[in-house]
Amino acid sequence: MEIIRKGLDRLLEAVCCLVLAMMVAVSCWQVISRYIVGQPSTITEELLRFSLVWISMLGMAYVAGKQQHISLTILVDKVSAQVRHGWMIVLQLTFMAFSTWILIIGGLKISAISMLQISPALGIPMGQVYYALPIAGVLIIIYSVLNIIDSLRAMAQPSPQHVEK
Repeated sequence: MEIIRKGLDRLLEAVCCLVLAMMVAVSCWQVISRYIVGQPSTITEELLRFSLVWISMLGMAYVAGKQQHISLTILVDKVSAQVRHGWMIVLQLTFMAFSTWILIIGGLKISAISMLQISPALGIPMGQVYYALPIAGVLIIIYSVLNIIDSLRAMAQPSPQHVEK
């Protein structure tokens, strides 16, 4: 399981870094073409917008896999490790339900509906842009399954006894 997680982490890290580097380069080109050349590029704004969608969705999956998403832990920090792991399983199941219904099913529907709509500057089907949603949903489900397995393993481990001197 750790091999799958590390491989998926490395893949997402590489893709997100490449997309971010491309976004920086495209932004720089936009500034250069507008202010130095005097001919603003027509595709940069749309390319940056679509790239932002993809990097946001892939980043969301990566953060969910690392369990570094925004959360309030004031109550969870005060309970036992068993309850905490149980709560993490419930949270991961909620992520899976959200990913299935909203990201995968909704993303596939919006992709299918908008496949005939062509982006004005890049000339690509808008459905391809929206494929970021179901792909992120599948990645979140994979990460959620891995996180549930980790929580179940942690629950099965005997908790260390406090030794008093």
